[in-house]
Amino acid sequence: MAFDFNLFFLWAILYLLGYLATFAAVRHNLSSRRMLPALTAAFLFLYLCAMVFSGLLYQYFGDDVMVLYWILVCYVLGLAVYLVRLLWRDRAEISRQPLLFLFANLAMVLYITLGSRLSDMYSREVRMVPFQNLILAVSTGNFSILNHSILNMLLFLPTGILLALLGPRRMRRVEIGFLLGLVLSVAIETVQLTAKLGTCDLDDIISNALGAAVGVLLCNLLIPRRPARRH
Repeated sequence: MAFDFNLFFLWAILYLLGYLATFAAVRHNLSSRRMLPALTAAFLFLYLCAMVFSGLLYQYFGDDVMVLYWILVCYVLGLAVYLVRLLWRDRAEISRQPLLFLFANLAMVLYITLGSRLSDMYSREVRMVPFQNLILAVSTGNFSILNHSILNMLLFLPTGILLALLGPRRMRRVEIGFLLGLVLSVAIETVQLTAKLGTCDLDDIISNALGAAVGVLLCNLLIPRRPARRH
């Protein structure tokens, strides 16, 4: 198999982002700076093991695109744990009605992306080239290619809006909306991949996550958070 520099670059970016994010989170909770050298060495060892594991996956699948995708899935699992932890911390501030609407919206998204395709069968295909539709649209001048990405963004727009309406201040952060969209999108794409219900496309994941982030941003602009009352 020919060496693909673009995929190698994506591998490097994923490893680097994962290393920096995890290291920063753990370092923030360190009780003593003296532990920093040992922590650094431990993380370097763990990521060396991760690289070896990636090589074993490549030997098993024989496809670097598939390996890259499952590395992304592992990262997203960590993000899912992080989001659940945030929601659990702020559970006392969460409004029940927006939460029910959020669950109903997620059920609708799952039906549109998965339930409506149960009668169809696709081959297991993974496309891991980011912004491929945008590049193709600009290079050819045919911007109708972006219609699918725009529809994906619109599909996840209500998810971001309802997330921001839950109540806790941190749920109005645009990056939290993006992370929620990313987690949900990767979960859906993984089900589509394993059940052969559709093509797993990185562009779909990005547009879904952006849609949720834009939803949070719109909510912040149109429905400002009320300041807490002072007693």
